[in-house]
Amino acid sequence: MRRLIPILLFCLMAIACDDDASNNTTNVNNTANVNNTTNVNNTTNVNNTTNVSCPSDFTQMSEYDAYRGLLTCIQQNPTAPEEKIAAFIGHVRAGSGFPIRHEQKVVFVYYANAAYDTEDDDNTEEDFDQDRRFTPIAVSGDFNGWAEADPAWQLVDAGSTFYHLEVTLPATEAAGSAYKYIARDTTDSAVWFSDPLSRRFQYDAYGRYSLVAGSDEAGHLELIRDVTATALANTRDVYVYLPPGYESAADAYPVLYMHDGNNLFDPAQPWSNGTWDVDGVVELELAAGNISPFIVVGIPNNADRMDEYTHVEDELSDGVNTYLVGGRGEDYADFVVTDLMPRVDARYRTLTDRAHTAVMGSSLGGLISYYIGLLYPERFGLVGGLSSTFGWGAFSLGNPTMEDLYGAEDLMSLNQVYYLDSGDSPTTPVNPPACPTPDTESEDNYCETASFRDMLIDGGIDTFPDDPDAVPLTPADINIYHWHEADAPHNEAAWNQRLYRSLRLFFPAQ
Repeated sequence: MRRLIPILLFCLMAIACDDDASNNTTNVNNTANVNNTTNVNNTTNVNNTTNVSCPSDFTQMSEYDAYRGLLTCIQQNPTAPEEKIAAFIGHVRAGSGFPIRHEQKVVFVYYANAAYDTEDDDNTEEDFDQDRRFTPIAVSGDFNGWAEADPAWQLVDAGSTFYHLEVTLPATEAAGSAYKYIARDTTDSAVWFSDPLSRRFQYDAYGRYSLVAGSDEAGHLELIRDVTATALANTRDVYVYLPPGYESAADAYPVLYMHDGNNLFDPAQPWSNGTWDVDGVVELELAAGNISPFIVVGIPNNADRMDEYTHVEDELSDGVNTYLVGGRGEDYADFVVTDLMPRVDARYRTLTDRAHTAVMGSSLGGLISYYIGLLYPERFGLVGGLSSTFGWGAFSLGNPTMEDLYGAEDLMSLNQVYYLDSGDSPTTPVNPPACPTPDTESEDNYCETASFRDMLIDGGIDTFPDDPDAVPLTPADINIYHWHEADAPHNEAAWNQRLYRSLRLFFPAQ
């Protein structure tokens, strides 16, 4: 029986380890002892060849030297405290992220700890469980033909449930190279799972997979982990989409902030209700030359979505009971601007001026986008909403709607560009529907959106595209784009179909 990952190395420095232990089936890569300062495993996978002392502080070290220093720490104390490994992981995450790249070397790392092997897609059979993480742990990907049983690609057990493998991988091979880890289960069957520490990743039919590096041919996703919303007193990971060529360029990019981030990129995202396939739409538009590249920040929702995405309370009914909900939109806006945006700007090359910063969402995500744009016009020059719930506040309570708030402003002084659209009910025989309607949600918020459009026009926001289907859009000073998609329902598939319209408005090809 293969040993469990958490079993610690028992060979202490004071006791000589048996060099013949390579015959023991529970010893991973013992014949290529990582702590031997002269041992080279083979021409592809190179073990650590230079000792670095165990550091008290990783923050002043390169990520590669920090890795070597951590190995020394574990060598000196095979039961090294979790705090030391956590500090190392935090240092690398704050830098270039995992896997570590140094010259032509790549270091793969796996830490068998539930806190660092969290759910990353909706394939629960891959989730962390001791019965699905038996050794050996191996790495498999584009660079080795997705080999499953090649011992040369097995991660070395350094002790303290810390596994690693250092390989030589030229930059041309690393770019866009996909990979996963392989463990074994209780039946000795392979369990494939993405590297839970990897910064770069994407999704396919098999769920999440990791990337060694970005490429010029395709964009990729990253995570900013543990972003705390001070005013909301909660924390979430945030998705970031980087366009093709980001890592090989030096340019700064516009940024689009979007809500319901767990529904934006792939149905395999955890807690997804569907997908806009934002990255797919972006790359089709880029390939066609219709838009310029930009960064997308996808902010996942949570159980408090209706509170966070609304500016005032309203009263809803579930058919049996009525209840008050909503009104924390200002705190959510503070989270986006005060807590999240500085972290995005610190990590990525962003154009931070308002002319290159957009906020957009759908349904309640569209509502909160317009509220954020109203609260922070100095930060957001581009504001968009698809099927926005503009009637919120007046469903039952008579509180101010978003139309009321915008209608009280000098809209021309805000100097913003607005995108708004909706579908309607596929069962409605008349297009567009007659307004008002008794059930606005069944009409995909068509009437509220049309009314909001009219309010903007009354406020002087009236420069529409000459032809909404043209590329590029003209004139150059468009400040409003309204679209009605006949018979379009209220869901992610419908938003996917018309997302390109807002992108051509906000990020035209240069």
